[in-house]
Amino acid sequence: MKIVSYAGQQLVTTDDVADSLVTLAAAVAKEGEADAVEIPILVDGREDCADLVIGVGNDLLVGPHEFEDREPDFSEHAAKLQAHRLYPDSRDSGESAGQGDWYVDVDLDLDGSAANMR
Repeated sequence: MKIVSYAGQQLVTTDDVADSLVTLAAAVAKEGEADAVEIPILVDGREDCADLVIGVGNDLLVGPHEFEDREPDFSEHAAKLQAHRLYPDSRDSGESAGQGDWYVDVDLDLDGSAANMR
């Protein structure tokens, strides 16, 4: 379980939801946008939901939280966050190859060697 600090409040949710929330918040902010999302939380041991505005100008802090009861299954909610249009898709990002978002393969002929190939 993890605790999400948002607007002076402490919200308890599962690891997958908290991790997905942080990833999505960073992606939304990177685009210079903000968006409202709903996340499942625990309040005094019962399941509830919280609405958050994420992105530019909205700070999140996520950290570990000790929890002794059985963890709820919020995986469906984590999947909803991951389905957001701005959630990074690791298959398309190129970052696994170390290329980042703006990789361009350019071969500048600075030494003039291409001129000798005629």
